[in-house]
Amino acid sequence: MKKVILGASLVLAMSSALATDQNYDDRWYITPSSSFVKPDPDKNASSGLAFGLAFGKFVSEKVSVDLELDKTTLDLLNGGELSQTGVNVIGRYHFTESMGFDPYLGMGLGVMKHRGLARTSQIHNGVDSSGTDAVGSLVAGMAKELTDRVSLRTEFRYQLENSDGEVSPSNNTFTNYLFNAGLSIAMGEASVQETKTELVEKAPQLDGDNDGVSDSYDRCPNTPAGTKVDANGCAVVDGDDDRDGVPNSKDVCPHSKAGAVVGKDGCEVKVVIELQGVHFETDKATLKPVSISILNAAVKTLGEHGTIMVEVAGHTDSRASDSYNEALSERRAKVVYEYLVAHGISADRMTWRGYGESQPIATNDTDEGMAKNRRTELIVK
Repeated sequence: MKKVILGASLVLAMSSALATDQNYDDRWYITPSSSFVKPDPDKNASSGLAFGLAFGKFVSEKVSVDLELDKTTLDLLNGGELSQTGVNVIGRYHFTESMGFDPYLGMGLGVMKHRGLARTSQIHNGVDSSGTDAVGSLVAGMAKELTDRVSLRTEFRYQLENSDGEVSPSNNTFTNYLFNAGLSIAMGEASVQETKTELVEKAPQLDGDNDGVSDSYDRCPNTPAGTKVDANGCAVVDGDDDRDGVPNSKDVCPHSKAGAVVGKDGCEVKVVIELQGVHFETDKATLKPVSISILNAAVKTLGEHGTIMVEVAGHTDSRASDSYNEALSERRAKVVYEYLVAHGISADRMTWRGYGESQPIATNDTDEGMAKNRRTELIVK
């Protein structure tokens, strides 16, 4: 039993250590299941059904860990019953999903408490059994998502059982086979967040005007057939003097600065990326640990787009005075700026500024509204 408690502790430790990785569904789930059990012939028992309940979660994008409880009763061929209660920790590695199915392989360790219930004086080849066995498992299975919360899981399990010697006087190692089916039910709402760039990359790559540039990146989506276009899908026949991807003939703002984000008319647009999940200690410019994963994602995004310039903007709610809020937001913006610089983003690409309570995005009359107004943003210049 100590091994099982240790295994459960490892599940929690792994979950905590990998909690900053937000690129997967990290909700806890429960899995009620049933299994067809084919025991080792040396157990002198017939096949039967087992029923179980598992608690688990994904600890990374491809790895899940479950703590499983199961119970089965098998009929002994020479009279009586064999009751088995198992506790196992199972780790599963999930391969790339294909056609809606999620194949996986796994292994686990656990213990099984068995007890022979005699109806005659002869059970278990003449030995009345009661004890606790060590169990190792290899699993192979397939999961299928049915809804946002529910997945069907089916698997084959090879189980090696090391007995204390009471189950069979001639053998203390048994090989059992299980065929399992269950429903995994996620608890709570999904917390996976994707950046706008990731969503665009995952969007269907349509090309409505057949110019060789997908609609996701096409700044000129109605280019006539046969027109020579640049990487942004815009005609190059009349040039693009400010190199913003908008041809001169359609560029209302022909002198856009280099690297600026522009609309279809060639004029600069303000792009604001809210760093949802970046939080500070109350009335302080001290980052909470939960903020680190969001800031690391920002570091990755800025690293992948090495030419854009940004302003780190801090905002507060309306509590306290204007001057206090402006100073607090400035300190918080500077802390985020310094974190990004310390993790490899060039200081030349960034500035910081505190706006205090001057730019609310929600009412300050409710706690929910004030929580939305306390935010940190990256403003693309």
